[in-house]
Amino acid sequence: MSYRLDLTVINQTDTESRFALTLHNLGDQALEAWSLAFIISRWIEPASVSRGVLQQTGSYCTLSASDDAALAPNSHFYTEFSIKTPPLTLHGDGVIEACLYANQQDEPLPVTVTPVNLKHPVQDRQTVTLPAPKPINLIPAPASLKSLPGEFRFTRDTALAEVPDAAQGCVNWLQQELAHWLDTPLQVSPGGNIHYQARADLAEGAYHMLVEHDHIWLEASSAAGFSHATATLLQLLPAQPAHQIEHSLSVPMVEINDQPQYGHRGMMLDCARHFHSVARIKKLLDQLARYKFNTFHWHLTDDEGWRIEIEAYPALTDTGAWRGPQEQLVPQFSTVDRRYGGFYTKQQIRDIVAYAADRGIQVIPEIDIPGHCRAAIKSLPELLVDEADRSQYRSIQNYSDNILSPALAGTYTFLTTVLDEVCELFPAPFLHVGADEVPNGVWTDSPACRELMAREGYEDPFELQGHILRFVEHYLAQKGKRMLGWQEVVKGDKVSKHTIVMPWINEQAGLECAGNGYQVIMQPAQYTYLDLAQGPSAEEAGANWAGILPLETVYSYRPLAELDPNDPRLNQIMGIQCALWCEHVYSQARFEYLLYPRLLAVSEVCWCPPDQRDWDDFKARLHGQLHYLDRVGVNYRQG
Repeated sequence: MSYRLDLTVINQTDTESRFALTLHNLGDQALEAWSLAFIISRWIEPASVSRGVLQQTGSYCTLSASDDAALAPNSHFYTEFSIKTPPLTLHGDGVIEACLYANQQDEPLPVTVTPVNLKHPVQDRQTVTLPAPKPINLIPAPASLKSLPGEFRFTRDTALAEVPDAAQGCVNWLQQELAHWLDTPLQVSPGGNIHYQARADLAEGAYHMLVEHDHIWLEASSAAGFSHATATLLQLLPAQPAHQIEHSLSVPMVEINDQPQYGHRGMMLDCARHFHSVARIKKLLDQLARYKFNTFHWHLTDDEGWRIEIEAYPALTDTGAWRGPQEQLVPQFSTVDRRYGGFYTKQQIRDIVAYAADRGIQVIPEIDIPGHCRAAIKSLPELLVDEADRSQYRSIQNYSDNILSPALAGTYTFLTTVLDEVCELFPAPFLHVGADEVPNGVWTDSPACRELMAREGYEDPFELQGHILRFVEHYLAQKGKRMLGWQEVVKGDKVSKHTIVMPWINEQAGLECAGNGYQVIMQPAQYTYLDLAQGPSAEEAGANWAGILPLETVYSYRPLAELDPNDPRLNQIMGIQCALWCEHVYSQARFEYLLYPRLLAVSEVCWCPPDQRDWDDFKARLHGQLHYLDRVGVNYRQG
């Protein structure tokens, strides 16, 4: 531990905090011409730095001595600075990683970072006590479940009867799952005793299941219904792998009638801030299918990374998929001292889409525009940089160069080319365009943008956002796709009511969008952002800008609950979605810790009407599901 970095909160108000940063040289050599690189997620006010020269791009900061003084052995460098922020409460709000460059060496020197010394750290972890599991622990809870005496035993002779076309995908899924349990593959045979049967009288997504002593009947009118029935059957299996119990297993005899509350039950995964492997995504898809989600919203591009192969623009992944000290994109959020990144090839994407389809899940890609485009702009400056633009702005993530120009021809060439390739990869009839967090000040000092505004009769610069989004909406419609966007997609008042809006700031945003005639998919951060910390303890992983999000709060969510049950705005709700933004997700363990068990609560919120939910009953069923999560190696939050 030759070098150590300490950060201390020395003063704070409701809106601003003052920090002391101390860099210790604990080694036996002086540091000449040194520069400290470190990661912190909040914007340091440049004029507030008491000593040294600080530069910041996003979460990446560099600090050096203004007088080029060496840092002697067994000495320290001290400076103070201010951040406009409410009082910090989490250790994750401090410096995440750091390294040193010194003595004209290119190799970074490791720096030990101590947890930020908070003014009033909270130690209360907040846990939930789970009652004993129930005999049958299905999540989400079915609309109707009748337990019958007896069980159906799977053996080497168990087989599938003839399979309708609509059930073929979920049969592939069932066969793959049972392969983990039985040493003999589940075959299809005319005399099989697992029956998938079409029933036209059942609603879309509904299913009927009957488990008898010698037969299992799974009935539905659609592929979605068959997928839901398969998920229920898999949950009825015991948590213990069958190879440990003499190559056979049983499920209880039951009769179930069930159907979802909402047609859209989704989860968004951010793969731009931190890259997630194909294996990790497939493991997630297994769990989404098990708990009856039907949509995987794949956030593939952002300021910090471009994760999808585009053959027309190889620079998007040659440059935009990688961050590092020597890259066009500097480090962000983690890996301060090395190259980091990755992307998905077209073949990998097709594989994931097919894998999801077998499990009844559609994959909706997100290409975030016109903001959050720094990775694209750094990759294709010849197309996307307006050299004459002198606009001054800073995005919420601390960038001043991350917004597409609506006045450049290259912007539209880029968009149509990218959208052509993306639409070919994803069969879902939707494409998400982000459209969030375009900052004030953008486009205001661009001659080309001013000319465009004059030509179109626009008065507000944000009408330019509407201009570019209207173009994309029309282009996608020609390809048979419907545009989705975050709540800001309506900013500029140019897109039609054909666009679907995902309100995320709060419930009020959803109320306003629904009241204005837009169909909405509810995703308020205060109930659905699973990157939020799960308790007030300073040790908790995650963010807290929208508060903390314990399991019970997730489970309590009722979309637009303040409305009368007969209010027509409720008919505008297509469904509910949760999100895992990944600024704070540095590992598989943290990925799962933040997701589970809250993901299971979201599944029941999506599936079950509020009057069919019971918190105590859910906790008992959750306890039973934890045995399964243990078996598949999920690092869920305990307690």
